[in-house]
Amino acid sequence: ALQRVEARAGISLGELRTLGQWPNPTLEYRRENLGAPLLPDEFVTAYVPLDVTGRRITLARATTRGRERLEFERNAARSNVQLEIARVWLRAVLSAALGETARQHSVAVEAIAGIESQRAREGVVADAVAFRTRVEANRLSHETALAEAKATHDELALASMLGVPAEQLPQLPRLLDAAIVPVVDEMLADTAVPDAVLLAAAQQHRTELRAVDRAREEATLRRRVETAGVLGDWQLQGGTKKTGGFMSGQVGLAVPLPLFHQNAGARARSVSVLRDVEAASREMQLQINAEVVAAADQWRRLQRIRDRLTDTPQLGEQIAASARVAYAEGHMSLLELLDAQRAAADARRTSQQYQADLHLARFMLARAIGASLMPGSNP
Repeated sequence: ALQRVEARAGISLGELRTLGQWPNPTLEYRRENLGAPLLPDEFVTAYVPLDVTGRRITLARATTRGRERLEFERNAARSNVQLEIARVWLRAVLSAALGETARQHSVAVEAIAGIESQRAREGVVADAVAFRTRVEANRLSHETALAEAKATHDELALASMLGVPAEQLPQLPRLLDAAIVPVVDEMLADTAVPDAVLLAAAQQHRTELRAVDRAREEATLRRRVETAGVLGDWQLQGGTKKTGGFMSGQVGLAVPLPLFHQNAGARARSVSVLRDVEAASREMQLQINAEVVAAADQWRRLQRIRDRLTDTPQLGEQIAASARVAYAEGHMSLLELLDAQRAAADARRTSQQYQADLHLARFMLARAIGASLMPGSNP
């Protein structure tokens, strides 16, 4: 993806260099009176274009703004690629965790099904009880197969995103491990930071805003170029002339007359381009403000319930352990035991989903304010 970003930037840079190219001078050699009894006339003439309106200087300034715009757009595209990698990476990590949870749930119910089958053979419980447990175990086997297949699919998608074979991927971390993602910007560790501070950081660091500023300056300069284009380049002519055996000089000046072609189409286009860039600038400003406020709101909401969600897996395990004891002592039915096992698995899945959402929310807030997503990366 980064290679495509660089390729598109190279294409745009080539277009900018083409638009800002100065015209070449022309050298002409001409020999006349060929085949006549007269001595041939020989001409050597140079034609040098003259930019009397200053269009080329303005165009050079516009090209400079375009180069700066391209660099800012390139940085923004790199940040977008980093965010997408973070998103795909978190999806792969979450899928692996959910697959493990499904497998653990399936193993637990499979063990219960084995016990109930043995008890049914001994006549302790009815066959229907054993059949009911076996049906639940089979259902969970299906869910586990799908969850593990999805984990493999998401891991391969991550490898594709990174452009490496799957076997070269580093080992994925566990979502429940503490701090699988380091905090790069201290601003992201404090949920009390007001929106005004975050918005100010976005104004300072979001390269998209600087890109549209350069685009507006570039469009303004190009409109001046096309306005001055009503009068084209003059041509200064000078050279030598040999007539009748005598050598002499020649000089001339060619001036285009804007009678029919007054560059009207290009002028109208430049005005519309400027309007489009100005609208894009306003839209970008509103979009970034909305991204910052929305990302900050999600980040704060998830942080407020962090302690509650962190304890959820332990509560689920306590439910399952207590249910197994109660069932063994005859104080709980089989359906209640299976429901408790399902609640324990749901609690673990909820916590895993929360961990992934929390990390993604921080990534999205970092991207919204233009901060680095990971150590060593440029905002």
